[in-house]
Amino acid sequence: MRKLLWKYFLTALSVAALSSLNSFSSARAANPDGERLYSDYCSSCHGEELRNTSGGVTYDLRRLKPADHERFVNSVLNGKNQMPPWRGALEPEQIEAIWAYVRATLDK
Repeated sequence: MRKLLWKYFLTALSVAALSSLNSFSSARAANPDGERLYSDYCSSCHGEELRNTSGGVTYDLRRLKPADHERFVNSVLNGKNQMPPWRGALEPEQIEAIWAYVRATLDK
């Protein structure tokens, strides 16, 4: 009986992991520009794949919640603290693509 329960547990865990991976891959595949734009404009300060290694010098994007969208857009457009404004350098669609990449990375 224990072996059977263990087998069901492992199967359920595998299905959940694959489902999570698939939704992350789908989100990134649906918007490949977001990953490229993040790499080009954001990763040098905020870290590759949002892995902030600045020790608190830059905002850790992993702390962003879905409700922080407006704050994110405002910070990107107008800058904040040491972050320069990207208004005029990034189009609204590009900012949205970066947001989609951030959310897909966080929600995986």
